[in-house]
Formats: sequence, structure tokens, C-alpha cells
Amino acid sequence: MNFRKLIRHPKRFFLKGKNKIIGQYNSIKYKGINVLCEICGWKGQLFLNQKCPKCNSVSRIRLLLFSLNYFDLESQDRKILHIAPNINEFNYFRKHVTKMSNYDRLNIKKFDHINLNQDLTKTNIKSDTYDLVIAWHVFEHIPNDTKAINEVYRLLKPNGNALVSVPIFPENNIKTLEDESIDYKDYEKIHGHYDHCRSCGFDYYERFESSGFSTKTLLANKLKTTDLDKFGLKKDHVVWNFTK
Repeated sequence: MNFRKLIRHPKRFFLKGKNKIIGQYNSIKYKGINVLCEICGWKGQLFLNQKCPKCNSVSRIRLLLFSLNYFDLESQDRKILHIAPNINEFNYFRKHVTKMSNYDRLNIKKFDHINLNQDLTKTNIKSDTYDLVIAWHVFEHIPNDTKAINEVYRLLKPNGNALVSVPIFPENNIKTLEDESIDYKDYEKIHGHYDHCRSCGFDYYERFESSGFSTKTLLANKLKTTDLDKFGLKKDHVVWNFTK
């Protein structure tokens, strides 16, 4: 038990414990064969409010694992750079990457599971280092995303891949909206989140192609209903596999 956290934030600590107990109970209660969470391996009757009762993963995180398989990017020999992974994503890769030295995690903020505390727009990493870069709902948070995209291109080896997803907002938005004159207080209303710098549309991939990438696209609404139901995926998501 982390007594420091308990003393500083007792309510938050006990709430977390309560939710964990409820999750364990529901993972047993709803155990079955209808759905599969590839993050933690739980099999059940259904996802509760789109969340896995065992690991609390949401549909967009489960889509990451589905996409790796869909684009055949699961090779364990790859040198991977994961941009701002959350703890569920990290736990999965920690278990499935043969050598953790092949799996770097970069974030401008400090977290225990991050080993490269750097800004994606200006890293000190050598060029042509990685076979695969993963950026899952990240670029909508970066003001100078073009610079970050160029950096990803530099860091990838020739023929390397960048697996990228951003939230499409509003739903089925075609054209990306970005306007520096928008007040920060209006971000959530206009962009769907207080920390999103833009409202991404289905045309967002064009920014990567402008940096030299070629593109393959996965539209969740084109997937089989059986896959959507089994893995608990949402139809409004899009994934791009960019190749250098």
C-alpha cells in the first residue's frame, strides 16, 4: 500500500480501491465468450458502457490492438516508439514485447512508465531509429503538429510505419478545423475537449502525406459487425498506417 497517497488523497485512494473491487466482481459476473478485450485477455458476455470490467479499457484503446493485427504490425523484432501511452497500453506492450529495450515511451510529461521525457517536436533521438511509431489520440493535443509529424518521419527507418489515430470531431467531420483565434475556454465546445488544439476531420491524414508519408486507412464503420461487437469497437473511429 502507498501510504503517502493514502494520507494525501484518502478519498481518491479508497474510490480507486472500490472501483477495482467492483471491476473484479463484474469481470467474474459477466464472464463469457461473446466479447474479448485484447488488452488484458478478458472474455465476457458484454462490455459495460463500452469499458472492459477487468482492466477498464475503452473502445479506442482496444482498437489499437486490433489495428496492429489489421495492418500486420505485430512483429516483436520491431524497434517501437510509443508516444504518450496510457497505463493500459503500456501494460500490454510490456507483456508482449520480447525486449523492453525495443520499446521506448515518450511523453512531454513525467510518468513512471515513461522512459523518454521529451517534446515530440524536438527530440534528441537519432534519425532512422524506429521501425514503428504509435501515436494514439495524441496529435490533436500538439499545437505545432506539423513539426511533430516531421519529427516522426525523421525518427522512422526507411519503410517504417506510423500507426496513428485521432478523434474525429464532430462525428463524421470531413474537414479539420484549426483556428488560433479561438479562446482556450471554448476548446471543449468547439473541439470536443478542453485540451484539443483542433477538431480533426477525415482529411487529417493529408498532413502526414505532406511530410512524405504514404497512407493506408482503417475506417471502423467499414469493419464487420462481428468484429465491432467482439472487440467492443465504435464505428466513429479511424486509423491510419503511414509508411515512410
